[in-house]
Amino acid sequence: MKRNMLTLLLLALSPLLACADDNDSLPEQGHYVHMVRAEAATGAILHTNEYLKGGNEEGRTMNHSFVAKLKYAFMKPQNTVEAHIYKGAYQGIGVAWHEFNPQLSNPVSAFIFQGARIATLAPRLSLNYEWNLGVTCGWKPYDKLTNPDNKVIGSRVTAFINTDFYLNWQISREFDLNAGVSLTHFSNGNTKIPNSGLNVAGAKVELAYYFNRDKQPQESDKPIPVFNRHMSYDLVFYGAWKRMGFYGNEGPTSVPGSFAVAGFNFNPMYNINHWLNAGLSLDGVYDHSANIRYHELRHETRYPKTFKQMALGLSARAEFVMPYFTINLGAGHHFINARGHLDGWYQILALKLNLTRRTFLHIGYSLNELKNPNNLMLGFGIRFNNQRRSL
Repeated sequence: MKRNMLTLLLLALSPLLACADDNDSLPEQGHYVHMVRAEAATGAILHTNEYLKGGNEEGRTMNHSFVAKLKYAFMKPQNTVEAHIYKGAYQGIGVAWHEFNPQLSNPVSAFIFQGARIATLAPRLSLNYEWNLGVTCGWKPYDKLTNPDNKVIGSRVTAFINTDFYLNWQISREFDLNAGVSLTHFSNGNTKIPNSGLNVAGAKVELAYYFNRDKQPQESDKPIPVFNRHMSYDLVFYGAWKRMGFYGNEGPTSVPGSFAVAGFNFNPMYNINHWLNAGLSLDGVYDHSANIRYHELRHETRYPKTFKQMALGLSARAEFVMPYFTINLGAGHHFINARGHLDGWYQILALKLNLTRRTFLHIGYSLNELKNPNNLMLGFGIRFNNQRRSL
């Protein structure tokens, strides 16, 4: 598990790092802006589980959360069309150290991230956002013998998902000061049971040091090019593994073994403008855990016929498009074989990381009924009829 998630993160980082110095792809003159960012955030754990409310060996309500981050990022040359379209956009890699109550441990994270400006409030003040996506290692997870109360974290490695909204103040040519709110979610995507997940809300402060930035805040003097609205078509193939659990006579019980998941998405998307796509997706899935029956006393797993573990669905999709990354949101319902575990509404959150103009990595997460973790969606995509600028 740890090796697979770290490998995936390294694959995601490799094209991003290569792009940072790819000056040959730019027709405009200019230099990339590089930065180092140091962040500290303190917050509170959201009490979504009895374990966090005091149902643990110490009888302690778990509230404490602190994180320190060190990040490297780069921006497009400031006097370019891309910098004018995607105002203040930056992206990079980072590491974080988390401090929680001792029973959860103090794990570390490695992640990719991207941020940009939402609105300019004054010549040197703006409202910005940033997201982080990576892996967190070093938890003290659930163990039937040594840590039976921990139903929140079921594995030593989880996904790390973070969103920030903050005020950005440009102090000087070299320094920015940022302050805002931070929301974080930790989950292993049902790769191990239990998997209630951990949610944290807090406040952050950050100092950023820039290299090669212009002395005064500067907008590109080039007009935003007219966008050619068009249809594009993304074909994604993905796979993952998951565990299954249920509440039996003796409380939460995990079904032995891991279960394979594989599927595809075909997304016809209408490209509305530089930042937004919308469309539909035909979603096919095979889930080896779907509609199985587990006999708790005999420890026996009974599998249905293969076709009862396959389904075809249709979902509405919306995409937020930025340099190098696209965030895809979807909600849908199966219309073929919608029975048992494959019935009900499903939701998808995915990140598409561009490798070339026609290919991308796909890192996604599927939910049922907006609350039940389903599975990861780790895959590869091909884009047809891409008429966007090369970024």
